[in-house]
Amino acid sequence: MDNKKDIKFFPIFMGATLGVILEIIATLVDEVVVGMLFADDIFAAVNLITPYTLFETFIAYLASTAGAALIMRAQGARDQKKMSELFSQTVIVCGICGIVLTLLYVVFTPQLVRFVADDPSVYNYALDYFEIMRFYPLLDAFDTFMFAYVLYRGGYINFYIAIVCRIVINTSLSWLLGSKIGLKGVGLASIISLLAALSIKLVFLLNTKHGLKFKWYFNPREILEVAKLGLPESAISLFVVIMEFLLNNITLTGFGAAGVAAVSVVINIFEFTFYLSEGISEYEIVSVNDSIGKNSAKSMDHAIKQTLRAALIEGVVLFGIIFLASGVLPEAFDIDNAKTASQAATMLVIFSPAAIFICLTRVTAMFYQYTRRLPRTFILLGMATALLPALFGMLFGKISLIGIGVGIALGPIAAILLMYVYVHFIKKEKMFDYSIMHLN
Repeated sequence: MDNKKDIKFFPIFMGATLGVILEIIATLVDEVVVGMLFADDIFAAVNLITPYTLFETFIAYLASTAGAALIMRAQGARDQKKMSELFSQTVIVCGICGIVLTLLYVVFTPQLVRFVADDPSVYNYALDYFEIMRFYPLLDAFDTFMFAYVLYRGGYINFYIAIVCRIVINTSLSWLLGSKIGLKGVGLASIISLLAALSIKLVFLLNTKHGLKFKWYFNPREILEVAKLGLPESAISLFVVIMEFLLNNITLTGFGAAGVAAVSVVINIFEFTFYLSEGISEYEIVSVNDSIGKNSAKSMDHAIKQTLRAALIEGVVLFGIIFLASGVLPEAFDIDNAKTASQAATMLVIFSPAAIFICLTRVTAMFYQYTRRLPRTFILLGMATALLPALFGMLFGKISLIGIGVGIALGPIAAILLMYVYVHFIKKEKMFDYSIMHLN
């Protein structure tokens, strides 16, 4: 990637978007295979381990994504030494995080499983699965870093091959090993497939143009700064957990299991929309940091314009898709009850315009993150993905089940509008003001 030129939008957007879709499929393989091979209680046991998987995701993003972004900033400044230092330090941090988390999982395995599955009907199954998956963090942080690094540096072929191989290997081995040795086999297949995918991404480093020289570089103060910079984005996974927990409890209390099923469809589409917007935000991360590294206001203007245009286009497209597919999506989520499916479809129609605001929220948050307005980033993402959907869902849920869907839709809309009011009228700044970076 020639750092004299502006970062190309389409390859990074398509790479990140398709990568996210394939990653979602890859993470669902275990659940699909378990659901087909085993009874419902075993399926439930696997799902009960999900909080530990989400925590791994949080740690992996915290350790690696900001490091990959800052490597692009150093590339924009043509600072090869700094690129190598950041690359080496991120690799070391990923290794430390993976080892520490794995040790915690190993030492406290029974207690951790009992905390989420303290029921004789699921405990042993959850324990079998977790006894293998507790070693997953050893690879997960490295894979998350290489996901970003290879994509940012233009390794699209390695990127696609790695993800497709992960899905194929995980699907085939999960079925084979799961039928032979049970849940431990399903977990083992996940680790083997992740190792294969990571190996393919690492091949990208063999090219001296793309690889960076590894050196022992470890600056604790800089590590804390990188972690602080990456915290808001990594916290998305925690915000989503909070939102799901609060909305499910509100719905279960007021409308029972059928209501939870209907609202879960909307929550899944909400999350999927938010994850799909990563394609645009990944381009934004690369282009904004490249512009800062170049110290170029012209390049930054181009990056902002391109990002906003793409966010609006993708938001409108997703709005149309969700609106048109609202009648069939409940069936796709296996909602059999006609009344529940109808309620879910109605909520999806109401939710569909929020897709535009979700895309705008994501790119606005990432702009603030990498121009170092971290409180704004954290507050905006927290309001859009957790606090406001739950708050509005609770308020409107007192009226009807459909009201919870209205609340979910209003969350991201209100979040971005409140941020606009704060920035424009209180701080008296442009929404995408980068003057703090002092670019020429």
